[in-house]
Amino acid sequence: MAAITGSNGELRYNGARVAKCRDFSIDISRDSLETTTLGSYDRTYVPGVRGTTGSATVIYDKDDGGTRNLLNSIFSNSVEAGSVDFYLNTTDSTTLQVRAFITQVSTPVSVGAVTACSVNFQVTGTIEGTF
Repeated sequence: MAAITGSNGELRYNGARVAKCRDFSIDISRDSLETTTLGSYDRTYVPGVRGTTGSATVIYDKDDGGTRNLLNSIFSNSVEAGSVDFYLNTTDSTTLQVRAFITQVSTPVSVGAVTACSVNFQVTGTIEGTF
């Protein structure tokens, strides 16, 4: 069994590769809804709605259009969500594709260090793909 590493991954925003992505994560959760009734001695549940968020750390590179588009999307007033593709393994196209809004961009700058920007996503709708 071959394990994949971060070197196998890739982040794309609106179809463009974000060239210098240091890391990304996607968090998927599902609520549980209680269905316990009066007279029951044990709680019972059914699955509820899913919620998904994501984050990434990208190295700022003004010459990389994918990175610039991702970072500048925070300024968009569009009601349309962007397309975000989280490639877990580019060799076999294992990917999770979502529609998401960029909810936060943090751009810390310090002397002697690269500018590593944190980006947070709020997913809207369903997730395409599987692990």
